[in-house]
Amino acid sequence: MPPHERRAQLLDVAAERVLGQGVLPVGVEALAQAAKVSKALIYRYFPEPWDLYNALLERSLEDVAGALDAAVGAPDLATAAGDVADIYYRHVARTGPLIQIILRDRFMVGHVSPRAAAIRAGVAGRLARKAREAIDLDLRETIACLSIGMTMPEECGRLAFQGELDLERGALLCRELVLGVLDVAARRGLEPRG
Repeated sequence: MPPHERRAQLLDVAAERVLGQGVLPVGVEALAQAAKVSKALIYRYFPEPWDLYNALLERSLEDVAGALDAAVGAPDLATAAGDVADIYYRHVARTGPLIQIILRDRFMVGHVSPRAAAIRAGVAGRLARKAREAIDLDLRETIACLSIGMTMPEECGRLAFQGELDLERGALLCRELVLGVLDVAARRGLEPRG
């Protein structure tokens, strides 16, 4: 098998194992058995465990980065946030909550690759700037609102992936929840500061 195909196969098996466990790390022995390869081969492609999870993370983020970046370019915040939420929701519903698992697992603290962080920060930063222009909140409150709002596509997508939520009903619910967070943030921005 050519190296790029072998690497992709190892990533596919690792993604399946991570989604099955719901936590990191996946044992190298279990991964080797599932992929029907030696542990040495896994270490050849991914010398450190973080290399494997960063490769999974980068692949998953790259899968949606272009669409998310285009969605952030929408003329108004509600459209941008709603479209970003829908794209991310459908990605999670289709592929599982891999990004969520990797980014939130303590195992990855301090080990997320600069490339993965840059992909994520690019979209989040543009959306945060758009929110700051539309809603009169300080930067920390804006980021908090966006963080809360973006948990909706992750959770709704996870439920759809697991078959606990109808795909289209989940998309509508997700959009309404994200827009609800923006509505609360906008009202908060109108409150007098004291």
